[in-house]
Amino acid sequence: MWALLPLKDFVQAKQRLAGSLTVSERRGLFHAMVEDVLTILVAHPGLTRIVVVSDDPAAQLLAEHYEVDCWSERDLNARGLNDVVTAALHRVADLTKDNLTNNTAAMVVHGDLPLLSGQELTSLIGRHAELMLEHPSAVSIATDRHGQGSNILVCDPANIPRFAYGSESRIAHYNAAMAMGLPAQVINLPGIAQDIDIREDLQRLLATPVNSSAKHTLLYLQQAGVAQRLQQLDGNAANISPQAWSVS
Repeated sequence: MWALLPLKDFVQAKQRLAGSLTVSERRGLFHAMVEDVLTILVAHPGLTRIVVVSDDPAAQLLAEHYEVDCWSERDLNARGLNDVVTAALHRVADLTKDNLTNNTAAMVVHGDLPLLSGQELTSLIGRHAELMLEHPSAVSIATDRHGQGSNILVCDPANIPRFAYGSESRIAHYNAAMAMGLPAQVINLPGIAQDIDIREDLQRLLATPVNSSAKHTLLYLQQAGVAQRLQQLDGNAANISPQAWSVS
């Protein structure tokens, strides 16, 4: 299975946190979250190829560091998340058209999932493989904790649904698959469901056990002073010992 990681301009990331974090802090947070996601992706044996899709030089440097591919949005001649994902999957389909097993699948992963774990990826891949027994172009959607988003979407690059990332994307993607006659499923996995968009999401993240997969993100929040600031706003958040936050 392929994994595509589309990343917007890091400076423009996490705009909904503008009331809580500075531009520099939002950029640093996004960078750390992407590192956590890439750490899990590159270590997973079920992924045959990982591709970062971005024009941001920081994303390109991360791709080099983690030894994964990086495709430029300019080269794909696409703008906006929906068009970028569509163009990237078309390229995957072209690159895998001679696959003798004819069962290539690709997952579209967002970069703001610091609690993504290898165990959840294994579960998602396994459940998608089961659905592919019904139809090779099945669609699986790992949603957010509100059941509204599409934090990871798995599909057949050669037979993709119409992408509709944004508000209520989960139901839009599910309906798009159904309209094409493709079996689809919505999956709720707690780590994948915890995307980071608003201050309350950060507070929930800071309250997670110190042995979580979000090591880069938690370390950044502590070193940047964000965790301490949020703790002052909410005494129940950020009760994590800074000594426990380290990246091995």
